[in-house]
Amino acid sequence: MELTTNENPLLKKKAITYGIILGVVSVVLAIASMYITINGTTLMSSAIQAGAVNYIPFLILVAVFSKSLRTANGGYWSFSVALKNIFIMLAVTALIGTLATMIMNWTMPQLQEQVLDKTRNMTIEYYESINASDEAIDTIVAELDKQRDALGSLSIGQNVLGLFIYFLVYFVLALIFAAIFKKEKPMFKEQVATDSAHPWQNNPEA
Repeated sequence: MELTTNENPLLKKKAITYGIILGVVSVVLAIASMYITINGTTLMSSAIQAGAVNYIPFLILVAVFSKSLRTANGGYWSFSVALKNIFIMLAVTALIGTLATMIMNWTMPQLQEQVLDKTRNMTIEYYESINASDEAIDTIVAELDKQRDALGSLSIGQNVLGLFIYFLVYFVLALIFAAIFKKEKPMFKEQVATDSAHPWQNNPEA
């Protein structure tokens, strides 16, 4: 019988490496989605395009890296081993993303301001096009203005809270990918079937 929970001691290091790569890629994708929003023409089209750029490549990379981690573990891993290492990868990604967001908010808040200003204008145009009430538009615009005014002034505690929200979301994502990519090692070696009969079967008088 063979164990099904063996874990390569280098697997954690590989998960951290993939997390760093994924974190850098996610920051680049986030910046790209901001520029898509800034250059957008309508609220719906810019949201769809920015969402596609931000999330689809990210999820594809998570799948590719999860499969690569399983291969590095000999092609097999239990659900718990898969969950642990995929979450480590995503937790590193969350750390890098949070640090990058903090740095951007402090050093170049004008980019975020442009995104929110553009979103504000497209939001007003969209709700006016569907004949929304002035009160509803004012409420939504006030929330966007509040976010704009808060740029560059988020406290350490608020950023830490945001990081824990990332951890929670990424843990759920890790559960999903662990369920998809788990692959238990067979407990017993498969017996090779042969056509040879037992000696007693060859004896018709037995």
